[in-house]
Amino acid sequence: MKRFRVFEPPDIVGASEKALFVRDGFSLVALLVPALWLLWHRLFLAAIAVFALDVLIGWQAGTKGFGLAAAALPLLIGLLVALEGPSLKAWKLRRQGWRETAALMASDRAEAEIRYYAGMAAGGWGEIRTHDTSPAAHLNSDESRPSGPAPSPLSD
Repeated sequence: MKRFRVFEPPDIVGASEKALFVRDGFSLVALLVPALWLLWHRLFLAAIAVFALDVLIGWQAGTKGFGLAAAALPLLIGLLVALEGPSLKAWKLRRQGWRETAALMASDRAEAEIRYYAGMAAGGWGEIRTHDTSPAAHLNSDESRPSGPAPSPLSD
């Protein structure tokens, strides 16, 4: 099972056919060719940064004592992109005004779409965890308030 994050366009209220499903997980392609993976997902600034780091590491690879680091650093950069690439994509969507409306578990994207639209048609209940991103929702939430009496500092 994979985790999918669902983003709705900024100009549409509720579930729409224009929703984007972002799989949140490790990407082998991003590990092997991180700059190309970032370009494919239109994350241009991150791709430029990764490419510049790769060039800098390659330039320094001939320096004495830098051999092991020159081999390990590109793999670490790829690992970072492979693990955090979907979060970068989600951050870019939120910055563009897209709303993250749900997070759900599914075996593939088709199943995620079925679960999302079926859950939203049924009122947003079921296995879908919807997110209310309005500031007022967090202020009125009882989840942030402790329940029960406050503990006494004198009791063990």
